[in-house]
Amino acid sequence: MDLTGPGGTLCHGADQDWFPDPWQRRAGCGPTTASLIFHYLARQRSEFSPLRPEMGTEWTDFLEHMCRVWEYVTPRSHGLNRPEYMVEGMAAYGKAVGVPLTPTLFSFPSARTKRPPWEGLRAFVAAGLETDCPMAFLNLDNGKIKQLDRWHWVTLIGLEGDTASIVDNGNTFTMDLRLWYATTKTRGGFVCALGAGEEFASSC
Repeated sequence: MDLTGPGGTLCHGADQDWFPDPWQRRAGCGPTTASLIFHYLARQRSEFSPLRPEMGTEWTDFLEHMCRVWEYVTPRSHGLNRPEYMVEGMAAYGKAVGVPLTPTLFSFPSARTKRPPWEGLRAFVAAGLETDCPMAFLNLDNGKIKQLDRWHWVTLIGLEGDTASIVDNGNTFTMDLRLWYATTKTRGGFVCALGAGEEFASSC
């Protein structure tokens, strides 16, 4: 997922600050996450190449891709603040470029007593990663995790035990996903573009 950023810097993934418009830079975490997932899938499997036909890794080339994806994965007035919007946008973009996608969703409510068990979330994420598909992850409240930005989409690229590997704004880091799930105070969600983990999927 490495890209060449402004000034020749090495970026692990894309940065929403590359968008030209102030609103896009403010609200563009969802489209940026979707763009990165589409880029990865297009590189890994030829049948997904229409998701990003131009495979340059310069940030200016990737920005064109981000702007195309924005037209389908489009933030509302409060951003892309519901995981269902990511599902709808990914499916619409796939249809537009001739790659049928049926994304699956794991979402949960704010009330911890009404949430699915951690094991269900872990199984959903693991199922997606086993298909070699990074996961879109919506965090609205950090809980006890300091590295995450609030009200923000990131790309989840790995899971070892309870530790998730995250790509966000050109950087990578790891976090305790189980601790986040136990301490986040609001709803949230995870989306798999390739439709894996349907047996574990849930919605609030």
